Amino acid sequence: MTYSWLGRLLGVLLLLLSPLLVAFGPPGITTSDTALAPMYPSDLQLLQDYQGPSSLTAKAALIMDAASGKVVFERQSHERRAMASLTKMMTALVAMDRGKLTERVTVPRIPLPQEASMGLLWGDVLTLEDLLWGLLLPSGNDAATVIAYHVGGASVENFVNLMNQKATELGLKDTHFANPHGLDEDGHYSSAYDLAVIARKAMENPTFARIVGTRDWTVQASRTFWLRNSNFLLRPQYQSMGADGIKVGYTDDAGDSIAASATRDGRRVIVVALDTADRTVEAIKLFDYAFATFQWVELTLPAYLTASDGDGQLRTIVLKEPRYEYLAKWESRRLLPLLKLDGLTGLQPGTAAGSVSFWNWQRVLTDVPVVVQ
Repeated sequence: MTYSWLGRLLGVLLLLLSPLLVAFGPPGITTSDTALAPMYPSDLQLLQDYQGPSSLTAKAALIMDAASGKVVFERQSHERRAMASLTKMMTALVAMDRGKLTERVTVPRIPLPQEASMGLLWGDVLTLEDLLWGLLLPSGNDAATVIAYHVGGASVENFVNLMNQKATELGLKDTHFANPHGLDEDGHYSSAYDLAVIARKAMENPTFARIVGTRDWTVQASRTFWLRNSNFLLRPQYQSMGADGIKVGYTDDAGDSIAASATRDGRRVIVVALDTADRTVEAIKLFDYAFATFQWVELTLPAYLTASDGDGQLRTIVLKEPRYEYLAKWESRRLLPLLKLDGLTGLQPGTAAGSVSFWNWQRVLTDVPVVVQ
């Protein structure tokens, strides 16, 4: 009777302590994906927060990790929609690919759109970089037309063909350009996902990133142009958010739209919101959700994971290269490495040892090669 009573007591104690043992034990590894992880109240709260930003008005929206291109939230992200001046991200990309920033450009005697104008007049002389400032800060449709005419070899149509060629190179499936400025036109459309891809690519260019992250700029050319960025996220009251670009737009068909970037601790998030009630408010909601719900996690293996080199030495198995993943916080607390080793003996330093899949107890998130250290 005494041993039976003690056994029951021990069983109760182990049951009560098991969450603590799981939560604070050493990192584990497994070769099976059939294990189940306990769900704690804190996990349930994180899962509730994971459902998405509340009260979004955008007809289409998306959140993307700039480093990996991983999408962590989307709404109708592949739906084809008018894109307004978000078009100018691609205009800038093609201009920087095909032209030289120092090239001097004389504004030709061609029709210049007046909506969202930089203020160009026929005969003005500027550099291509000056025109990019006018394109991206006040969203000058006149600057877009002059850039297209100049870089396209005196043909706006040729430049638009280059834009569509670039879209194909980037693998965009739901994008087609009919003009370089974004005014509503048949056959001119994109999607939230494709625009995020364009924004991500554009922000890799230091000149583009510097321009779209600047609030005010003065162009000293044949005339002086005082330019102000139409992206309100760059205003001082939003400085703590880390916003550093990219582009806003509005037309009757597109509605109020934005592709925006914010960087914290060296990590960038890109958001897109199309056809919103208020593009600035919408972008803030997306950024707040992104930074509160997700985090960058360095993937690692337990230090005790070793293999024999065949000479009596144990060698640590490590990831082939440093790897970070942008994960929901509930996922980052429940990661489990699933090992797929090629062998455990005769492995010399630097030798490939197989791979490891990181699992969140529901699905495999990523697969990473491992080597012997």
